[in-house]
Amino acid sequence: MQADDLVERVPVVHRGTNALEAARIIATLRVSGVVVADDNDEPVAVIPGTQVLRLVVPRYVLDNAALAHVYDEAGADEICARLREHTVGELLDDKDVTAKRLPQVKPNDTLVEIAAVMVREHAPVVVVREPGTSSMGVVTLSRVLAAILDAAGEAGPGVTHTLTNDLTDVLDSSNAQEPSDRNDAPS
Repeated sequence: MQADDLVERVPVVHRGTNALEAARIIATLRVSGVVVADDNDEPVAVIPGTQVLRLVVPRYVLDNAALAHVYDEAGADEICARLREHTVGELLDDKDVTAKRLPQVKPNDTLVEIAAVMVREHAPVVVVREPGTSSMGVVTLSRVLAAILDAAGEAGPGVTHTLTNDLTDVLDSSNAQEPSDRNDAPS
């Protein structure tokens, strides 16, 4: 398999997207971060979920972990309000947040070449593009692992699902099953 066989449509966020939407994508898809796209919808970075989570933990708790005990689930509204008040752009501009630029692979790169880039760059997502062109999309770590398992004859139904369904399809079907009582649509 080559990179262009593994390209996947994934939900992306933009600088103006509120952090609550980024958190919703992470929680719904059980992914470890969100892909950030520029104004042309080109994937440019990934923000780890822990960096989104950073917004909900007050600075004084980060400075003194013993204070974390005063918060409980009853404070979930306050936590969501904090997420709603901040944008992905603020996260990208925060000196304490470590967003990672996405490494690139070529469409004809092999499965092992993609895996090597991911390992070398500590990147769970890579952009597929020919130099100087628009991206074809991204390849996720889960898709690479699924392709390796499939090639080795170790694929079960879940692995096959990962290879045949993009994360946007999973998110769309999940959103179709949830009641639509939200008033904070993504940017």
